[in-house]
Amino acid sequence: MTTLEQDEIDSLLESASCGAGNAGAASHGPPASRESLDLSKISPELRRLLHLQVPIIVQLATRTMPMADVLELTPGSIIEFSRSSDAELDLVVGNRQVGQGLAVKVGENFGLRISTIGPVEDRIRAMAE
Repeated sequence: MTTLEQDEIDSLLESASCGAGNAGAASHGPPASRESLDLSKISPELRRLLHLQVPIIVQLATRTMPMADVLELTPGSIIEFSRSSDAELDLVVGNRQVGQGLAVKVGENFGLRISTIGPVEDRIRAMAE
């Protein structure tokens, strides 16, 4: 197995970002309108990157607080967010929102049913950051 250096990975992601515009239209509609990635059109070098593990974050909400308030947090403290409790959650890759969805229960775990997802090129750019 060949090891890629970070600059090689960045270069491959950049080239994929430039070439991903041909991958199809964005799937911002209902789940039935799915976008697929044609792996036959991807270079072998880039295909190797598709096996990399990347952190996926489901973000409930964000808020900024003064550091003094953060230091006063204790078990049982409640932080209020301005987002509605029934709002869709953000799907985040590489600190960039790439989609949204609703929390669902999968067995004893939580999952995310994706309702909107950005275009492939946006997801590739998110991994490059």
